[in-house]
Amino acid sequence: MYDSNGDYLDRKRCFASDMRKRVLFVCVGNAYRSIIAEAYARIYLEDFDFESAGIRPLGYIPCEVLDVLQEDGIDTSGLYSKPIPLDRIREFDYIVVLSRIYFFAPEGTQVIFFDVEDPAFSTKEFLRKTRDMIKDIVLSLRSMLLSKSNTNYQS
Repeated sequence: MYDSNGDYLDRKRCFASDMRKRVLFVCVGNAYRSIIAEAYARIYLEDFDFESAGIRPLGYIPCEVLDVLQEDGIDTSGLYSKPIPLDRIREFDYIVVLSRIYFFAPEGTQVIFFDVEDPAFSTKEFLRKTRDMIKDIVLSLRSMLLSKSNTNYQS
């Protein structure tokens, strides 16, 4: 689990407070879409704990993904392709699916779907458009999740 600075958090520190909601970004390879979401979450989801993962992780992040993130001023250090942490799946409050896949989550975990076309093997221009779309998704998630957190906190 990573904090908004991209630093690894140990589980005790990360889950010591139930006030911080936990978000998992998922796509197929965890090399394009969910990695981009994780990179923007470092900036825009500072009130949440988050990480990204893939159903079939590619095992590396293609250079063009790092390039388009860096073009937008995003720090890419610490990003890496990884599998879904099935042993910890119940720890997430939200699973954000960024692809055309079905994802079933444990009871109590909300799954949010965004149909984002896979930019693998596409042009760099298409990858930039995908990056911008995912940035907008993370920004809209921020508003939605903060709204839900405030509502839950007040009740």
